[in-house]
Amino acid sequence: MQKDILGDFLAYTEKKSLVVNYVQVRHNDEILAEYQRLPTKTRLNTWSACKSVVSAAVGIAREEGLIDLDEHIADAFPEALPAQPSPYLTALTVRHMLTMTTGLENALFFADDPERYRVKDWIAYFFSQNFCREPGQEFLYCNFNTYMVSCLIEKRAGCNLLEYLRERLFAPIGIHNPDWTLCPKGHVYAANGLFLTIDEMGNFGELLLHEGEFRGRRVLSSAYVREATCNHLPHLPSSGPVDGYGYQFWINPDRESYRADGKLGQYILVLPKKNAVVCVQALEGRPLFPAVWRYIAQAL
Repeated sequence: MQKDILGDFLAYTEKKSLVVNYVQVRHNDEILAEYQRLPTKTRLNTWSACKSVVSAAVGIAREEGLIDLDEHIADAFPEALPAQPSPYLTALTVRHMLTMTTGLENALFFADDPERYRVKDWIAYFFSQNFCREPGQEFLYCNFNTYMVSCLIEKRAGCNLLEYLRERLFAPIGIHNPDWTLCPKGHVYAANGLFLTIDEMGNFGELLLHEGEFRGRRVLSSAYVREATCNHLPHLPSSGPVDGYGYQFWINPDRESYRADGKLGQYILVLPKKNAVVCVQALEGRPLFPAVWRYIAQAL
């Protein structure tokens, strides 16, 4: 069965010399097929796939009354605002942050940019940037949107995002003693830096597949999962992702299923109509998702 599901994909990656560390396919909550290049299932950086974990945190925090998707992010950080903030900045909501439609002029630094190693106060850095257009009008992928949402939850909860999720999300789905990179001020990076095994990624995917329930336990609001994983950019065909974007989730080419998506080939594909989850951990700078979609997702 494994050869039937993964054979074409693995043959393709071998032919193209693509570095794939792990692949796991779950169907009906069972591991149907898996591949591992490394001898043990070790935790690896999920990169931006963990933005979807932050989205889950938003769902939990909203249920607890800590945050509102339509509240203005500037209101929560008055101490960090410039003397005369842009009206576009003051209009910016949590929902805009989640959909990457903040009106920022530039995407700001990413994990490997030299500025990442020099800037110490990332919250002040975010608010000092140029917000040059009305929020909600243009998609611009930016790590700081996710980071700032994490900082908002931290401010309201009184603990950082890792501690907030430890017993609310991670432990209930079998992720124990998780590791997540911190910024220089001690806030969770959030946009990337969460280290998980392929099994732990699969558990998160299974949680999403069942709309917030994991093996009989309710962890997330089903209404939030449905809301977060549908396309919120139907009015932005020119600037947004081709297939759509939700609340830190990418919509798949079928325009129905969705995925968490990270740098170098980290994926959690949730395929509700097939009752399946496909997870990949790779170390590949070349495009890998088209092969995952063609040879695995469409073959199920």
